[in-house]
Amino acid sequence: MSEASPDDRPIAGGCSRPIRLSGHVDHVDTATGEIRRAVDSATLPGGVLHVRCNNRRESACPACSAVYKRDARRLVLAGLAGGKGVPDTVTGHPAWFVTLTAPSFGPVHSRRQQGGKTGPVRACHPRRGLCPHGRPAGCHERHHAEDSRLGSPICPDCYSYGRTVVWNALVPKLWKATRDATESAVAAAAGLTVAGLRRAARLSFVKVAEMQARGLVHLHVVVRVDGPDGPDSAPPSWADGELVADALRGVVGSVAVPAPDPDAGTLDATAPDGGWAVRWGVQVDIRRIALDGPTDVGRVSNYLAKYITKSAAAGGALDHPVRSLAALGRLVLAPHVRRLVETCWRLGHDPAFIAALDAALGRDSGDVPRLLRWAHQMGFGGHWLTKSRKYSTTFGALRTVRRVWSRTIGAVLSGRVPVDAFGRLDGDPATVAVGEWVYSGRGLYGGNTDPPDGAAGSGADVWLAGL
Repeated sequence: MSEASPDDRPIAGGCSRPIRLSGHVDHVDTATGEIRRAVDSATLPGGVLHVRCNNRRESACPACSAVYKRDARRLVLAGLAGGKGVPDTVTGHPAWFVTLTAPSFGPVHSRRQQGGKTGPVRACHPRRGLCPHGRPAGCHERHHAEDSRLGSPICPDCYSYGRTVVWNALVPKLWKATRDATESAVAAAAGLTVAGLRRAARLSFVKVAEMQARGLVHLHVVVRVDGPDGPDSAPPSWADGELVADALRGVVGSVAVPAPDPDAGTLDATAPDGGWAVRWGVQVDIRRIALDGPTDVGRVSNYLAKYITKSAAAGGALDHPVRSLAALGRLVLAPHVRRLVETCWRLGHDPAFIAALDAALGRDSGDVPRLLRWAHQMGFGGHWLTKSRKYSTTFGALRTVRRVWSRTIGAVLSGRVPVDAFGRLDGDPATVAVGEWVYSGRGLYGGNTDPPDGAAGSGADVWLAGL
C-alpha cells in the first residue's frame, strides 16, 4: 500500500454537509504589530473554506459523529482515569454514576424482561378493563426489541402530551436546582455551611442527556468529589462513605420546579397547589463507581458517549429544526413523535403560555418561542453534554490539539515544515492568528458533486481537515 498523500485527504474530514465559509486568517506579530495574510478563501478551490458541521448525531453526519463520540469518551475518561491535564491520582477520588429519569405521563408500550436483559420477556402492561376513551387499559403482548410501538402510549388520548414537552423544556432548570440543592445537602450532612464545604471539597460532574423512545429526556451523570482545588487536591475523608450518595437520594426525591400546566389549562404555577411541579421520576439509580482497572473506566465512558450520538427519534428524521407544520407533514414519523412535535407548535403559538414557561425558566425565548425552536427535540433545549469546570478537559482543547496535529501531519506529508506567515514554527507564541469568516452555505462546492479544478492536493487540505 502506498503512503497516504494530501490528494487522498477528504474535504473537511469526510463531513457529509460541511459548512462553507468566506473570509481570511491574518497572522499578527505580537512584537511589531505587523500583519500578514495567512489564509484567504478567495485563493482556495471554489472560493470558500469547508469546515466540519460537528453534528453529534450519526444519522446526520457519520464522520463528525464519530469524532464527537471519541471526544466525549476522552472527556469522560480523563475525569475518571486522568490524562489531558488531569492527574492520575483522580482515580482514588470517590465517584458515583447517577441516572435521573422522567416521571410517567401515561402508560406506554414497553419491553419488560424478567431478571435483566437476558431474561424472558413479560407482558407489556397486563391490565384489564377499558380506559375512559373506550380503549383497552393494558397491553398483554410480549414486544420484541424492534417493535415500532415501543415508547408509544397505549391510549394517546389518555397521555399527557402537554406535560411531556413542558417537562423536557424544564429539565435544564430542574438539573440546576438539583445541583444547587445537592451542594447544600452535602454541606448539611457534613456539618458545614455551603461556604465551608467549598473550602473543604468540590463536587465535579459530567452530565449526558438521553432521549428515550417515549420522547422524554433522561440524564446520566458522573459525580466526583475532589479537594477544594479540584482534581489536583485530595478529597476530605468523609467523602469516602455514603454521605454524598444519601444526600443525592434525598435531593432527587424532593427537588421540584414550579411550571405552567398545559393539560390542566392553568398558567398560575407559583406553587404545587396552584399549578404543577416538575420533578424527577421515581426510578433513580445511584451507584458507586468502583474503578478496579481500565476496563471499568472504559465501560462508563463508552456508555455515556453512546447516548449523545443517538438521534432524538425517528431514525434521524428530526435531526434538524422543524420550520413549519407543512414541513412536519412531509416527514415520515411515528404518530407519537408527530403528536409531540405538534404539541410543541400548539403551545409555542400561545403567547400567554410561552410567557409563563419563560418565567418558570427564568429567561426569555428570544425572537422564536422556545417550544418552536426545539420542537424537533420534543421541547428539550438543553445541552446534550455538560460538565463542571474542574471535571476534566474541554471539547475546545481536544479540537485544538487535533487541529494542530492535522496541520502538522499535512505539512509533513507535503514535504515541508509547518510554519506561520512569518516563517516561525506553527504555534509560536510570538504570532497571533486573527480570523474573519462569513457563512456562505452548506455542502460541498455549493452542491456540485464533482470538485472544482485544483481541489485535490491543494494547500487548503491542511486547514480543512483540522477545522
